[in-house]
Amino acid sequence: MQNKRILLINFYSPKSLGLRFLERALTGAGFDVTVLYFKNFHSTRPKKPTETERKLLLDFLAQYNPLFIGFSVMSSLYLEVVEETARLVRSHIAAPLVWGGVYATMFPERCLAHCDYVLRGEGEGAIAELAKRLYSGESLDDMENLGYTGPGGPVVNPVRPLVTDLDTLPMAEIGLDNKYFIDGGELRFGDPMLSSVSYETTCSRGCPFVCSYCSTVGIKRVYRDNRHFLRFRSVDSVIAELLHAKDKMKRLSVIHFWDEIFPDDQKWINEFTTRYKKEIGLPFEIWAHPLKTSHELIKKLRDAGLFQAVMGIQSGSPEVRKKVFHRVESQEQVMAAAKALSDNKVPRVIYDFILRHPFESTEQLKETYALCDALPGRFTLQLHDLNFLPGTDIVQEALKRGLYTEPEMESILYAPMEKQYATWWESGGSDPETVFWYNLIYMTQFKSLRRKARCLAKNPESRRGRAAAARAYKWGKRLSTLRRYRQKGWTLVKGFFRK
Repeated sequence: MQNKRILLINFYSPKSLGLRFLERALTGAGFDVTVLYFKNFHSTRPKKPTETERKLLLDFLAQYNPLFIGFSVMSSLYLEVVEETARLVRSHIAAPLVWGGVYATMFPERCLAHCDYVLRGEGEGAIAELAKRLYSGESLDDMENLGYTGPGGPVVNPVRPLVTDLDTLPMAEIGLDNKYFIDGGELRFGDPMLSSVSYETTCSRGCPFVCSYCSTVGIKRVYRDNRHFLRFRSVDSVIAELLHAKDKMKRLSVIHFWDEIFPDDQKWINEFTTRYKKEIGLPFEIWAHPLKTSHELIKKLRDAGLFQAVMGIQSGSPEVRKKVFHRVESQEQVMAAAKALSDNKVPRVIYDFILRHPFESTEQLKETYALCDALPGRFTLQLHDLNFLPGTDIVQEALKRGLYTEPEMESILYAPMEKQYATWWESGGSDPETVFWYNLIYMTQFKSLRRKARCLAKNPESRRGRAAAARAYKWGKRLSTLRRYRQKGWTLVKGFFRK
């Protein structure tokens, strides 16, 4: 008879909402769960584990004889570290290694080269069933959501239907004495969430859109019946979770809703905004979409505490948006959504753009400048380059157009972590014209630089103008850093006084 101890390991995400759902599902099924967070999150320059941290991990694992060890494998960006850690763990620990998450769902055969089992799709029910079957010694051959290596090679079973009632799923677990954190050359006991000033959650699962650069489309295709792929939790469920977080996290000052698209159902919004303002009363931020952002919606959210909205526009060129990124909103719809955010005086508005990629011409980059110059109100631009992700439609589009060969694309998709993050944020380019228009786009987010950008745009061939744009861009980067520190300081002060 096996023991009931299970170890779950998460990479680069100490808050790790998904892993906390799985933890609750396992404890609810009667299993003893320990959670280890391995390495901290860094949005631009994550670092690989040091030798000291690898040794801390092995020393930690030596204390356990778990039923299995679960790895949360959400992204290919840090896949290199996950694979290295898997080799290290398997060379020292005999317990089965189970991978789950977005990447594992989409590429189970690849993952099985590094682990014993793969759990695909929504994992709460599947991971509890796997634990019960391993504990009792029951066969796994017919288990839904499971991938394993059989006598003839990888076996990938069908997935169970999507959970239609999200309220039946367990809430995230916060603050139990079963959590550890390895980072900065140290092993620390306790839930890192407890000292945070922000809490992350979602009100929904799924997305109604089919953006070519996003993995959600691939996840949707895993399910044979995906007509109800987009599902919403009840307001009761969301408020209960936030009250739990507010009680546990004494410095909590900001709520981050990481829904692919924040709910816009009028009845749901009316109930949510009324109750959130009364029962939670903390500033919150959302991801928005031009086709799901109306004046009335933002007005209600703003009154309830909305302080930041991040909206993906991705390109100022309608052709790039539609034919490359598979986004159907028009320029008029983009501007109407921006006006809704501006008119309702949302304190922080961030527009996300994917620029300087092989699908984009200089003329289309100019269209992005024109759109950014026309955006109303105060806003921040989040500009990044296109980093191809495995399983996304844009990978196939690049291959079809002959922009890369299969081997070249493979080397891009599975490049070392440092190179992928560098590509995502600042791969840049040496073409002077492209650099010039990119610099002007960046300048539009600063009132003090926008007028200068308009003057420079009148004479794009001027060397002096290009040099001036480069200097202004560097000055804008300094302004952006100061703005970011000021915003972080505001959040920390709010958390300090709440404590």
